[in-house]
Amino acid sequence: MFTIHSIQALKRPGAEKQAGLTLIELMIAMVIGVFLLIGTLTVFTQSRANFRVSDSVARLQENARYALDAIEPGLRLARFWGRNAEPGSIPGPTDPSFPVGINVTCDTIDSSAGRIPPTTYTAWTLNLLQEIWAVDETSGYGHPTLGIPCSPATAAQPQSDALVVRHASGQPMPTIAGVIQVHTDHLAGELFNNGAVPVGYNLLAQTHNAVINVYYIDQSSDLDPNTPSLRIKTLVNGGIHEDQELISGVENLQVQFGVDTTNPNDGIVDRYVDADHNIINPTTPGTIANARIMSIRLWMLMRADAQENGFQDRPTYTSPDLVINTCAQGAGCNYPDNFRRLAISKTIFLRNNR
Repeated sequence: MFTIHSIQALKRPGAEKQAGLTLIELMIAMVIGVFLLIGTLTVFTQSRANFRVSDSVARLQENARYALDAIEPGLRLARFWGRNAEPGSIPGPTDPSFPVGINVTCDTIDSSAGRIPPTTYTAWTLNLLQEIWAVDETSGYGHPTLGIPCSPATAAQPQSDALVVRHASGQPMPTIAGVIQVHTDHLAGELFNNGAVPVGYNLLAQTHNAVINVYYIDQSSDLDPNTPSLRIKTLVNGGIHEDQELISGVENLQVQFGVDTTNPNDGIVDRYVDADHNIINPTTPGTIANARIMSIRLWMLMRADAQENGFQDRPTYTSPDLVINTCAQGAGCNYPDNFRRLAISKTIFLRNNR
């Protein structure tokens, strides 16, 4: 027979009744949990914001590299015309021996008829003696003598320059009817577009495509009418100067020329000037006849793809030619202050002008 003491001995240890959490203890635990949750959310939000900023800056840097990489190869080829290093030996549109049937047309409005002095767009485009040029913002994209006859896609960005580069393609090309090409040997050269190689040249002669590019900043992009973009007018089949977008988010382009003004030229840059400066502007007094452009200084202002809530971009951007101040978004504001930006600059030496 079991006694009371025997039954108590058979009970499991810890089987005694235990008390639960009190209301005060539960509230304290909840408060601690809320603080931990708030801290976690704060860290997450800050990390997400930092990631967005880092991603935006990385995209700006990537777009800047792309924009420079798109322009630089053409600058290094400026004045290259195949076998012949002297563009004066290649008859241009104003020369009586220029082949009949070579014409260049715009895919936008052609205002060349209103230029002073009057000229055709073909003569402006195929002016091989001017291998590189720029339109300074003080002169204006539509300037009657210094401007560009073929109009922008929508509207050129105010305070921004345009850059013109003329050269032959880097590699020899097969003849293609409709494409404006240049055939050269060491003594002479000729432009043609009928697909038939000109005769009378030695066996070392080569055929290259004529490349004439105009880089400028438009107020709109193909994807967003409110986003500025870097665009290019380039020759395509049929002699059409086609307007294409290179990359969106470029707000400003400034161009300066490094000029050698010594006589004779020593190949050393003496000073950097704007495109309409007197020493290289043939339409103004003070032009230095032997001034030679040796290098190009490019400055661009990049803009992020999207606005940043709570962010205000208020610095003053000092380019080689002007000061750009951001402004509150609204009518007439070309540089709204709620975008992140990056200013870049690069100097490129022209290998064929030495």
